[in-house]
Amino acid sequence: MGGYQLFYKVFPGLKQLIYYQSSNLKGDLSAAIIVSILFIPQSMAYAVIAGVPIVMGLYAATIPLIIYALFGSSNYLSVGPISIVSLLAFSGVSSIAKPNTNTFLELIIVLAFIIGFLQLTMGLMKTGKIFDYISPLVVQGFTSAVAIIIALNQIKSLMGVSLPKYENLLIYSSNIYHKLPDINFFTLSIGIGSFLFLLLLKRIPKITFLGPLFLVVASTLLVRFFDLHLKGVATIGSIPKGLPQFSVNLPTLEIFQLLFPIAFMIAIISFLESYAVVKTLASKKKEKINSNQELVGLGLANISSSFIGAIPVGGALSRTAVNYNSGAKSNLSLLLTAILVLISLQFLTPLFYYLPMAALASIIIIAVSHLINLREMVDLIKARSKATILFFITFFSTLMIDIFYGLVIGILLSMLMFIQKIRII
Repeated sequence: MGGYQLFYKVFPGLKQLIYYQSSNLKGDLSAAIIVSILFIPQSMAYAVIAGVPIVMGLYAATIPLIIYALFGSSNYLSVGPISIVSLLAFSGVSSIAKPNTNTFLELIIVLAFIIGFLQLTMGLMKTGKIFDYISPLVVQGFTSAVAIIIALNQIKSLMGVSLPKYENLLIYSSNIYHKLPDINFFTLSIGIGSFLFLLLLKRIPKITFLGPLFLVVASTLLVRFFDLHLKGVATIGSIPKGLPQFSVNLPTLEIFQLLFPIAFMIAIISFLESYAVVKTLASKKKEKINSNQELVGLGLANISSSFIGAIPVGGALSRTAVNYNSGAKSNLSLLLTAILVLISLQFLTPLFYYLPMAALASIIIIAVSHLINLREMVDLIKARSKATILFFITFFSTLMIDIFYGLVIGILLSMLMFIQKIRII
């Protein structure tokens, strides 16, 4: 019995599958179908944020999700490409290597391995409780600022122009202003139309999740029928057909040292965001969640993402909520979602050739908009407490100085406040 207990402790997800109740199949299958409809366009969109080929985002939606389903402790967490991790990866690696180069792609893949290695190590060393000392307001301030940065970075795709890398809000706003005369109006029309279409569907909760799918199909047909790709409208282009191939990508000591600060930041923020989602759903279902097991699950998911040549991954708030609300009963829903994405990779990728980048940009902006909680910002301003200071220092440091410095400043300030609180007590 002891051997079985140890085995199930290592593979908590596998235990659920072995003792699976067939009555849950209907809910798990329907949830998987619904989530995969959202997952595929999101994975493509987040690959754009990371500055890598679309297929690397799609790959990240397959094996890493299967690995998490076996090793993670949540039945609902949708692990795969997420907006914040993709932007952090791009920002970090682009400071070392030029985007759209082989070196850049290699470093992104190796970065996923290092992130996974760090998360796995933290999980095995049982350091999960340490994250309880980082104020949630740091994460909220950071994610709100990053969401704005992600949205701003999509303006170039909506306008059909090229823009330099984001440095801070003032410089980037100035760059956008100077590019206004170069707008491609076909691209802008698709972008605005796509944005309004998704906003309209958000008013119909029962079919909101279908918005990205409808948009992908409609915008692709529009570009193809009117030959808009010949009129300056940028499209996805060719996506390699087939399943991901395994290849071990281990970093040298020099690369490990170079990427360590970036990887450490992403390892922390991706875990904090994922764990917050997991705890919320676990409390609703009165289930127990092991923070260390979550670190192990996410760590192995990132390592597997590196081994298939994909981008770093994390737990997605929106997809997880859709999975839960769509009737998922167990982690089988996660496995079925990954299988559906694999089927799409094998048979459906040629259909995305004429998908306009402007449509993907609108999907990204709508997806990250939920991370900016304006009502909570107003409540914090009214409160005028130390928590207010913590939130807004993190928020403005990230937005105006630097993404990584913003997070570091927030975490250090949170730690100082915690120490000060202990001394007072």
